[in-house]
Amino acid sequence: MIKPAVAARLGRNLLSRVEIGVNRALGRQFVPVLPEIAIEPTSVCNLACTFCAYEKKQSPKVPMKHDRFADYVDQAVAMGYRRFYLTPSTGDVFMDRHLFDKLDLLEKHDGVGEYVFYTNFTIPDADDIRRLVKLRKLQFVTISVYGHDRETFVKVAQSTDKVYDRLVTNLETLLPLLGEFGGRLEIAIRSTRDMPRTPSTDLLKLLERFRKAGIKVKRSTLYHNWGGRVSESDQQGLAIDIMDSTKIYKMGACSLLFTGVQIMSTGDVHACACVDTDGTLKIGNLNEKPLREIVSSKNPLYVQMIEEQERGQFKPVCQACGFYKSIYHNRSMYRKDGTEVGSIDQYMGSLDKRVAAVEDEERTATTPPCAAE
Repeated sequence: MIKPAVAARLGRNLLSRVEIGVNRALGRQFVPVLPEIAIEPTSVCNLACTFCAYEKKQSPKVPMKHDRFADYVDQAVAMGYRRFYLTPSTGDVFMDRHLFDKLDLLEKHDGVGEYVFYTNFTIPDADDIRRLVKLRKLQFVTISVYGHDRETFVKVAQSTDKVYDRLVTNLETLLPLLGEFGGRLEIAIRSTRDMPRTPSTDLLKLLERFRKAGIKVKRSTLYHNWGGRVSESDQQGLAIDIMDSTKIYKMGACSLLFTGVQIMSTGDVHACACVDTDGTLKIGNLNEKPLREIVSSKNPLYVQMIEEQERGQFKPVCQACGFYKSIYHNRSMYRKDGTEVGSIDQYMGSLDKRVAAVEDEERTATTPPCAAE
């Protein structure tokens, strides 16, 4: 029997299937021409959530050095990127002990427009929270709350009462500061099917106070399978639904190949920031090549990945991914945000122009004055 949350997701997918087929037949693609780029400040987490691939991944669990972060931001800005997504593939931004140094760099960088991230909010202290709400370029933060009371938090996050108490304390600290944070905050409760519909636990009552203060509070009991790495058998008897993502209809290249390129804490560059925990979508490393040669129409690894998906050939991690969004689906967020979209060719053309501008600037900077006359 199909569970309600799974059925709802499959129903939405079926509706999108019709639109995708029509747009594919008409050659209409919806690729953001100038997307954001993701940089992972750290790949370390303090939780071991049952639904996450963190404990299973083979890639290094390390923070990114500050000088590397600064260099990568400079390279991205030179290529025209203005919006930065800081959520680690698996980890929490606050596990970086020097996070605020990196955030200060973004705040002061003239080329950075804004940045966003998710956090489980169990790590910062009161001083960190007061600093957080004053950051002006921090466009949006999502707090992920796992479980709906002390017991479910400890079980779902595989954590402790002490960490749960820190989460509650941090939420209480943040609540009176919402005037400074305002609409830049969202809370996502990820719990079990037996989560009460009404705020009847201490944690849900606290989150209800955020809702009444105007903060969007979303609930979900359906989890993705991390590219096939996580299943319901990992949930230790918890009432958690894991989506069989192989049932999601996939036609055409995924939009995340254009909007989700991620620089990992190791310097590896992945073509997607979602569930590729072990780097099967790696398209380069910034210790070997500059960003303009990796996110480029001249990088055969990047181009081949896009062309393969256009032909319906998906790597195993993509076949099992629950975040797939076809470029033939005109996403509502594009219309809402006024995002400029176009075809793959237009995206590549825009990318080539930005890369050429960087190369011209570098040539000008290295040409002796007498040679330029």
